[in-house]
Amino acid sequence: MSTHQINSLLLEYSGTLVHAAETRTRVLDSQGLTVPVLCMDIELDNAIHSLMHVEQPFPASHFSQAHAAAHRLKKGARVTVQVPLLDMRLVACNASHIHVINPSEEQPL
Repeated sequence: MSTHQINSLLLEYSGTLVHAAETRTRVLDSQGLTVPVLCMDIELDNAIHSLMHVEQPFPASHFSQAHAAAHRLKKGARVTVQVPLLDMRLVACNASHIHVINPSEEQPL
């Protein structure tokens, strides 16, 4: 698979909004450039009803469009989101143990 194919690979998730979507602001650089970001939490349609936090950035001048999109996405709404594979980030909110791996214990991949 080429780098271009990996960059364009989209994953799709469906579920139910846990609460109404909201608009937040993200600072992009040291000059203070900000963009609106549509944020929502989705209970996924899977066996364990996993929660997924989703963020959709908008262009810097599109604050009103981001607010309008958030206004349409109410608690309980069913949604499908498409996410580029390379932008996915896993978060473990309740780790039970964290162990330091000594270099001598590490197995080569």
